[in-house]
Amino acid sequence: MKIVKLANYLFNSTARDRSDFFWLLVFPIILLVILMLIFPSLYEPKEVTFSLTFLSQNGMFSEIIERVFKELSIGKHKIFRLSILRNTEENLNNEIEKLRRRNIDLIVEIPEGFDAQMLNWFMLNNLGVTASSPTINIYSLKHNISSESAYLTVKNILQKLELEFIKKVGYKLREVESEIELIGIKSTFSYIDFIYPGIVIFVVFMTGLFGIGLHLTWLKESGILKRIMVTSLPKSSFIISYIISRIYLIMLQITLISLIAKFLFKTTVNPLSLSFIGYTSLTVICLSSLGFFLASVSKNVSSANAISQILNFPLQFLGGIYFPVSGVPWAIRWLVLINPITYLASGIRDALGIMESPYPLYVTLIVPMAWIIFCLLFTYRRFKLEEV
Repeated sequence: MKIVKLANYLFNSTARDRSDFFWLLVFPIILLVILMLIFPSLYEPKEVTFSLTFLSQNGMFSEIIERVFKELSIGKHKIFRLSILRNTEENLNNEIEKLRRRNIDLIVEIPEGFDAQMLNWFMLNNLGVTASSPTINIYSLKHNISSESAYLTVKNILQKLELEFIKKVGYKLREVESEIELIGIKSTFSYIDFIYPGIVIFVVFMTGLFGIGLHLTWLKESGILKRIMVTSLPKSSFIISYIISRIYLIMLQITLISLIAKFLFKTTVNPLSLSFIGYTSLTVICLSSLGFFLASVSKNVSSANAISQILNFPLQFLGGIYFPVSGVPWAIRWLVLINPITYLASGIRDALGIMESPYPLYVTLIVPMAWIIFCLLFTYRRFKLEEV
């Protein structure tokens, strides 16, 4: 009962502190809302329709291609807003100018004599003569996401049509059936599913640095910790009570974040899943041990605050909390590789099927555990030396 009462007292003292209450409970919620307001298009996936001009020719193969694009440009879930024109030099120049002004996304041009070239290609291949296949001209705008996406879509369609043309002239293709099983892959990317585990890691990280590291340092500097140690209360009881009080705080933080993510932003992540609970528990132990490490190396609140500020932003942003970290220069790549948050964020997102981790499962577990062992051993040794 003494342990529980002391844990309740420590938790209540933190909750009554307005500064701690804001930064540890209110600020993470504000951050989540701001991120979701900045990136609404990422958590509300919408169907994309490309504006496409099709420059046609007379002929069987040209008409087949035209018919396919027409089919893809009708209905509620159409892919293209299609404009069909005759392939003339004037029309081509006008449409290229529209493309440059970004009024359209793509131009598909069937060149003159396309059908004759197709038939000639099939005949030569039938005779065993290797011939270059006819080309369809596609005009896209470089460094424009919409235009480049439209190009990739049309390219896939034309590759599929090439097989249909081969069947059309009498060639038989051997179709091979295959079974594909998708495990842990989401049909659409949702930013709330991506950022939700990141915000959970963030609140635990903030509690570790400031709610444990800075708070314990203040207890040491003010002499409160020393007075507690000379009471009849066993040292182990105080440590257990302090850890329980921080667990209260972290559980409250995660509960608030989970409710907002689930009911306001409609995340599909299940906070009660074993994967989420397991990695969240590992995150709590790892980042809490980092807080104890900070308290052990800091002589006063000023030095603890300086160290925590130095660690705060680099570990957050280079840990992949808010966005994937890849392709960074080798000058800072080593900070990504030694950062425990990197493996916690990658591991939990991979386990939940949000994004594939670039690291094996055992690495996402071993590296945080190595940090836990190092921080706790160092903290224990440092406090033992201070007692001497």
